[in-house]
Amino acid sequence: MFINKKTLLIYAMVSSISINIYANNINDGAKIFEKKCAMCHLVGKPVNKMDKESRVAPPIDMAMKSVVVTIDAVDGPFSDQQLKEETIKFLKDYVYAPSIDKTNCEDKVIKKFGTMPSLKGFITPKELDIVLPWIYDTFKPIKINGEYQK
Repeated sequence: MFINKKTLLIYAMVSSISINIYANNINDGAKIFEKKCAMCHLVGKPVNKMDKESRVAPPIDMAMKSVVVTIDAVDGPFSDQQLKEETIKFLKDYVYAPSIDKTNCEDKVIKKFGTMPSLKGFITPKELDIVLPWIYDTFKPIKINGEYQK
């Protein structure tokens, strides 16, 4: 099969663009969250009855508040950087090996949603390394004068 230079150049450009788009997507925490996490974890409160009834997990900001506050209260207090590191370490373990013993949610949340299923094989360690710091930075609870805000 004969391929002229122009066809080869176009093929190379399209391939390069495709690779760059893929590389940018896998290195973007927001895009990974949208693709791998948002199917279960809403951002914010449900806006209508259907959203509320169809939820299979707590909103991400509520889940993060439970995790962060518990880690800080039980194992801390931590500096901001230490708290981020401890939270990410906990979440890396929990995402692949969740259990009721590790869950930081209130009993009523566990009763409603149960324990998160393992995401082993669904989200890669590299994706976790990208998305978990983004989730922490985006959804961590605000602490003012030593108190976490609602």
